[in-house]
Amino acid sequence: MPPTQDFRLLPLTAAVMLLLVAWSTGGGAATLQITGPPGAAVRLNDRSLGMLPLATPVDLAPGVYELACRTRGYHDLTETVILADPESRLVVHLRPLPLARAQAVKSSLLFAGLGQWYNGAKLRGWFYFLGESGGLLTALAGELQRQNRRDDYTNAKSEYDRAILQEDIVYWQAQAAASYRDLQDMESLRNTGLYAAAGAWVLSLLDAWLLFPSVDLGPGLVPPSPNAATTGARAGVYACLSFGFSL
Repeated sequence: MPPTQDFRLLPLTAAVMLLLVAWSTGGGAATLQITGPPGAAVRLNDRSLGMLPLATPVDLAPGVYELACRTRGYHDLTETVILADPESRLVVHLRPLPLARAQAVKSSLLFAGLGQWYNGAKLRGWFYFLGESGGLLTALAGELQRQNRRDDYTNAKSEYDRAILQEDIVYWQAQAAASYRDLQDMESLRNTGLYAAAGAWVLSLLDAWLLFPSVDLGPGLVPPSPNAATTGARAGVYACLSFGFSL
């Protein structure tokens, strides 16, 4: 029977190897240079590095880092960066995937607010979402009450038609009139809820189309260097590693 391997030990093994490399080389600092869309907010682990382009490269101890990028008009991007060798230089070019206006509109078409959540406008998304949800719930409650009031009116009208005594006629006439007023009130409540839901839905669609955070409104992407790869449109991190030797 061939020997088995516990893959749960791989992350621990990688961490131990990084520590051994750092110890054997004297604990020097590696250099991380980050490029990407201008104006993008960059975080390294829980530390904010500021907005791109950064003024200077970042000096870091060898280790594993989580690099996060957030900017208007793009999907959030999170990647893992490994600095294994001190005195090395790692150049990372961030390429987040742009948002799509059509996807934002389709999301709002499905339900109010979804397009704003896709665009990153969470507050406006909640406003439209609650507007349509509240309107639909109000319309449902109004319709249920309208049906009850319609049954009350039908019963009162039937009793009025069968009444013979004058006092019974007056009583059931008043009951029928009150039930009819309540029926109209509930019908008005239902219609108001439908109007509110439709208004929130339409506003969400217009918002997703007109206020879409297009990258065309910003400074645009970083021009690629002559040596950079030009194929592919996937989001991700492109990195190159260079070593410096002293004689």
